[in-house]
Amino acid sequence: MKSSPEVTLHDVDDAMADQLLELAKRDASPDEVAPPLGGPGWNLERTAWFFGYHHAAAAGLDGPAGEKSWAVFSGSEPAGSIRLKRDAGADVPTAETGIWLGRSFRSRGIGAAALDLVLAEARRAGLRRVTARTLAANGSAQRLLASAGAALAHDDDGTVLAVVEL
Repeated sequence: MKSSPEVTLHDVDDAMADQLLELAKRDASPDEVAPPLGGPGWNLERTAWFFGYHHAAAAGLDGPAGEKSWAVFSGSEPAGSIRLKRDAGADVPTAETGIWLGRSFRSRGIGAAALDLVLAEARRAGLRRVTARTLAANGSAQRLLASAGAALAHDDDGTVLAVVEL
């Protein structure tokens, strides 16, 4: 029997953002972590976006950005990041989630454990639905979302919308 990893979520302050950026630069593609700003690689624009994003998300779901991010830890090591962002236009209290993990932390159950933890956070925040969007070619993300109870809908633009009713 395969044992589950010890996965925890930690608030992201400036020191934690530094650790996450170091992990991202070492163990993830910039396109998996940040929008395509300023050209390829970890350039000044992407790095500035990364810190600005985590700073804005530090205020939490009820803050001005309506967003909260956490560092995902596997044991004592940062493994990636996961977030919730309120969807103000939804008919029921809804948030979107997204996750990235360093390559060396993938396919070990860490993503599933982190998603379970963030869904529990969503329930505590009074949300009734969590959505995610991934590429149609990203079978791993689709399996992860389906295992958390998401209904998957393929869109004509090459993406898949996942919806978890809480």
